[in-house]
Amino acid sequence: MEEMRVRVIMVIVAIAWARVAMGEKLHKVGNSKGWNPNLNYTLWSSSHRFYLGDWLYFVFDKRYYNVLEVNKTSYESCNEKEFINNITRGGRDVFQLTELRPYFFIAGGGYCFEGMKLAVLVCPTAVAPAAPPSATPISGASLSNPTCWIMNALLLFVALFLVI
Repeated sequence: MEEMRVRVIMVIVAIAWARVAMGEKLHKVGNSKGWNPNLNYTLWSSSHRFYLGDWLYFVFDKRYYNVLEVNKTSYESCNEKEFINNITRGGRDVFQLTELRPYFFIAGGGYCFEGMKLAVLVCPTAVAPAAPPSATPISGASLSNPTCWIMNALLLFVALFLVI
């Protein structure tokens, strides 16, 4: 039994070290197309996993566009009036994901209505305990993506399998 516990600890430590070795990731929003109108940022974000400490990198022409962090209601209605944080600095702007929560971003000046809106959900690392998904789904394809919870469930399954 003690040998199994040691194996479980070794697996957890190995996963933790792998995550640390990977380090924080820089996600260029929109890939090569950057932060511009008429792109599907819901599709873009659904193909990425965002973890604590990762960075979003917004590339855009600051003469026309900006990046505003907003709440869910403002995201859904494209309301730029009561933004949380204006992260616009020079058109090559970064934002660190420092909390396990959904983040919402829009562009002001009416560009949100042209698709310049992004929602991301920050996942716990593979070694952090998984929180149950909320009963009410958060809008946006990337936020309903269960990848974070599946990874943690697999880790728990592996740990339980090694103990039995």
